[in-house]
Amino acid sequence: MNNQDPPSSFPLEAIQRSWERCAADGLRPTERLPATSQQGNLSDRLEANARLVAYAQPIMEHLHQQIAHSSSTILLADDSGVILRSVGDSDFLEKAARVSLKPGHSWAESVMGTNAIGTALAEQRPVAVMGNQHYLERNKFLACVATPIHAPTGGVLGILDVSSNLQITQTHAQALLQTTAEIIENRLIETVSDAAVLIRFHHQAEALASPLEGLAVFDEAGALLACNRRAERLLGLADTRRHDKPPFWNIFETRWNAVLDHALQTSAHPTRLRSRQGQEFVARILLTNMQRMRPINAREMQASAAPATPIGPTLDELDLGDKTVSHAIRRARRILGLDIPLLIQGETGSGKEVFAQAFHTSGPRSNGPFVAINCAAIPANLIEAELFGYTAGAYTGARDEGARGKLREAHQGTLFLDEIGDMPLKLQAVLLRVLETRRVTPLGGGPEEEIDLSLVCASHRSLKALCESGDFRPDLYFRLSAMSLSLPPLRERSDIEALARRILQDESPQRPVRLSATALDLIRHHPWPGNIRQLKNALRLAMAMLGPDEDTLTPEHLPHDLVDDPDLPTQRPAAQSLRAAEGRLVESTVARHNGNISAAARELGITRTTLYRKLRQLSAS
Repeated sequence: MNNQDPPSSFPLEAIQRSWERCAADGLRPTERLPATSQQGNLSDRLEANARLVAYAQPIMEHLHQQIAHSSSTILLADDSGVILRSVGDSDFLEKAARVSLKPGHSWAESVMGTNAIGTALAEQRPVAVMGNQHYLERNKFLACVATPIHAPTGGVLGILDVSSNLQITQTHAQALLQTTAEIIENRLIETVSDAAVLIRFHHQAEALASPLEGLAVFDEAGALLACNRRAERLLGLADTRRHDKPPFWNIFETRWNAVLDHALQTSAHPTRLRSRQGQEFVARILLTNMQRMRPINAREMQASAAPATPIGPTLDELDLGDKTVSHAIRRARRILGLDIPLLIQGETGSGKEVFAQAFHTSGPRSNGPFVAINCAAIPANLIEAELFGYTAGAYTGARDEGARGKLREAHQGTLFLDEIGDMPLKLQAVLLRVLETRRVTPLGGGPEEEIDLSLVCASHRSLKALCESGDFRPDLYFRLSAMSLSLPPLRERSDIEALARRILQDESPQRPVRLSATALDLIRHHPWPGNIRQLKNALRLAMAMLGPDEDTLTPEHLPHDLVDDPDLPTQRPAAQSLRAAEGRLVESTVARHNGNISAAARELGITRTTLYRKLRQLSAS
């Protein structure tokens, strides 16, 4: 084999181009490690990239916990390929150090040949470089995946990389890195210095505060300063990092003054925005620099749109005819407006958060914020900061301006603690004290603040059983369970047909879609282990398979695991496309939860075993 040609078993175009660049730079595959691999003073580079490192470090540590392999490292490099930080297993870090895969050393292509960091930097896109794809012989024991981190105002700010001496599942690793890079980019966008208004938006309210949301920041005059890649895709914008940035009024139909008015009055409460292309979005609008905002005069306020109405259904709208659900609604309605916590129990995906939102919307606090936090989806060491907030510099990676925390954000509204059974015991004691005193002190010190909120908790596990096993404080359980109700699993509900039609109406308000009799029969008889969440995902996938001129969902549109008819051909194009769509859904869900299999399985409405099987099938395909 010619030393200047990449192995024929790896015919990727990016690798081919990289090998050609390495040959043009005069690199020899067998040459020794150059003594000049260390570039400049590391402390100077860390100072120059302080914001990037501050936001990336804690996320890198969390990402490393999600990597299933025991011999790997997460690396952060700057825009020239010099490694700034590494988080990894001690056994692999020692091996990596032998080839200078450590902080302070450059992994630009011109120095280290074809490699994930240098090639991702050269290609300006995600890259995987496995084993023999490395140009230099000494690096061929590595399996590496890297993705660029983009600056809010354009260009590549750095590179995020995962390296191992074991085989990496490329699809899984790339999805994890992509999501992690987007989280870091979002944090950088949130702290753009001249930003006055921050808008989080998505078609679905459930996607707000998740990696799926669009994020855009504007100055006080309405000029777009930066937006994330999700926002560009949701709005159909060109790459705003390379093109002129349109002002707010060229993107949305809503008046800019109405946006400012809403943010000033109730920034934590969602509202609706309509794009110039006719798309409807649920949005949270926050003022990020109150001192810079000019006052809005009375005439402008009168000319602005009407105040936002609460987002989400009411308890009455959840009553579709099932007796058990109706009974739960009647009980919950009795404590609306009272200082009595509500505890909702039920299987994963049975609609506990929707019920909590409806409880909030139906009560006297409906004009206040509804703030939700999933105790199982956040690392134990971060839950306290999420709940109580923190002052500037309270811990490594904390925002420069601190954070208010969910408890204070829910003031005069409703706080929803999902999967409270997963809350650490130490934090349970602190939460109990807060519920008794109604006062919150942020991490890092600072004055106490009084809070006035309604509390709703949920768990798919029996809190009483957790108390008996010592995993939940009995005193907190008694404080939370004054009004306890259970939601039935979907397989036991008598209103599944009405529920399916409601989901279709909510998902496609402008395009009526109906279910064929055969499809309805399949839905009625399916066991639905993932409950309503699984039904929603199934119908969303089915609608994605619907042709532009079709208005009826039939069995061929449904996920293949719902269809148990031997007469249906297994290799028709629609089924193949549906399986591909299911695969994309699995990968994106795992990536959104940063590789947390338990949290991803809960969202998909399947068991962890099933999710692991699907991931193995994807990696083998």
